[in-house]
Amino acid sequence: MAHRMSAKDRRLVEWVAGAAVGDTIPAPWCYASRPLESIVRTLATLNVIERAPQGSDWAALARTAGPHARAWLERNPPEGGGGAPT
Repeated sequence: MAHRMSAKDRRLVEWVAGAAVGDTIPAPWCYASRPLESIVRTLATLNVIERAPQGSDWAALARTAGPHARAWLERNPPEGGGGAPT
């Protein structure tokens, strides 16, 4: 059974899937004391990426999260069966 995700969390996964280095981090993650760590931890909690070990390089993990987010979105289309426009 698929994990039900809040609209806010799904928007984060969608943002990560399309983000480029230097893009503005969306709220509320941009307000965290360590935004990249907050995003990586949220993605791990949502099972989009694996949990990061203690002492991880959060920026490096954030840079590699895009492909994981895109793969997750392919496996988990929006409710109602609609997908991204082609």
